[in-house]
Amino acid sequence: MPLPLIIGVAAAAAGLYGAAKGVSGAIDHSNAKDLNNDARSMVESANQKVEDQRQNANKTLEDYGQRKLRAFNGIIAEFIETYERLKNVQLGQSPELDKLTAGDFSNKALAGLRQDYQALMDAGLGLGAGLGGGAALAFGAYNGTMLLATASTGTAISSLGGVAATNATLAWLGGGSLAAGGYGMAGGMMVLGGIVAGPALAIFGHVLGNKGEEALNNARSNMEQARTLRDQAQLMADKLKAINTVTSLANSTFSKISAQLRHSVAELKKVIETQGVDFRDFSEQGKDAVFRAVKFAQLLKAMIDTPILDKDGNLVLSTDKRVRDIAAVSSGQKANLDPV
Repeated sequence: MPLPLIIGVAAAAAGLYGAAKGVSGAIDHSNAKDLNNDARSMVESANQKVEDQRQNANKTLEDYGQRKLRAFNGIIAEFIETYERLKNVQLGQSPELDKLTAGDFSNKALAGLRQDYQALMDAGLGLGAGLGGGAALAFGAYNGTMLLATASTGTAISSLGGVAATNATLAWLGGGSLAAGGYGMAGGMMVLGGIVAGPALAIFGHVLGNKGEEALNNARSNMEQARTLRDQAQLMADKLKAINTVTSLANSTFSKISAQLRHSVAELKKVIETQGVDFRDFSEQGKDAVFRAVKFAQLLKAMIDTPILDKDGNLVLSTDKRVRDIAAVSSGQKANLDPV
C-alpha cells in the first residue's frame, strides 16, 4: 500500500477516535452537569428542611420562655403573696394532695418558687420587663435550677441571654449564628444531639475545565456527599421536630395549669376576705380552696423544674412523660411526680 494512503487511513482512524472521544467527553460533561444539579438541589432541599424545623423549634421555645416569665410576674407572684398571708397551714391530710407526690410544698416547693421569683426580680426581669430572643430561648429550654438556683443572692445572673450565647445549640437555634460564622448546617449538626457532619459540602457547577471522565467522577463524588448530608439533615430535622413537639406540649400544659392556679387563687382570696388568715379557723370549703391553690402552684413549680434540653443541647427524653404526668395530675388523675 502506498505510504500516503497508509498515512491517510491512519489519520482518518485517529480522527474518528478523536471524534468518538469528543462525543464521549461531551456526554460525560453533560452527565456530570446533571449530577451536580441534582446534588445541589438535594443539598438545598436538606438545608431548607432543617431551617424550617429550626425556626419552628426556636419560636416554640421562645414562646414557652415568655410564658414562664409572664407566669412569674403574674399568677406565681400573686399566689406567693396570697399564700404567705396564711397562718398555721397544715396540708398533710388533703385529699387533693394525695394525688401529688412531688414533695413537701410548704417547705421546699414554696421556697423554690420564692427563690426563682426573687432571682428574676434581681435580674431585672420583673413586671413590665421582657425577655430578648436569646434569653427567652434559654428560659424556655432550661429548668429553673439550671438558670436560677445559683442566683440565691441575686447577683449571679445579669442576663439570661448570656446562657444562650454560651451554648452552641441555643445560639444556633436562636438565629443560626454558627452559620454566620461559616459553619453552616454542618456546624449546627455538630452541636445538636451529637450529630456530627463532615466538612461543608461544596457542589461545583463548573466542570467544563476538567476532562469529561474526571468531571463525571467528581460529580459522582459530589452526589455521594450530598446523599450523606441529606441523611444527616433528616436526622437533624427529626431531632428539631421532637424538640418542637415536646415544647409545644409543655407550653400548652403550663398554660392550662396557670389558668387553674389563677382561678384557685381568686377563690383563696375570697376565703381570706370572709374567714381571715388562720387556716385553723377555715371551713372545710375554705381549706379545700387552700389545697387547690397549693396543688396547682406545686404543679407549676414541677413544670418550671422540668427542662426541655440538657446543658449539651440534647432533648431530655424523660420530659415528655413527665409533662404528661403533670397534665394528668392537673386533671385529677393519679401520677407519681418524682423530683427532677
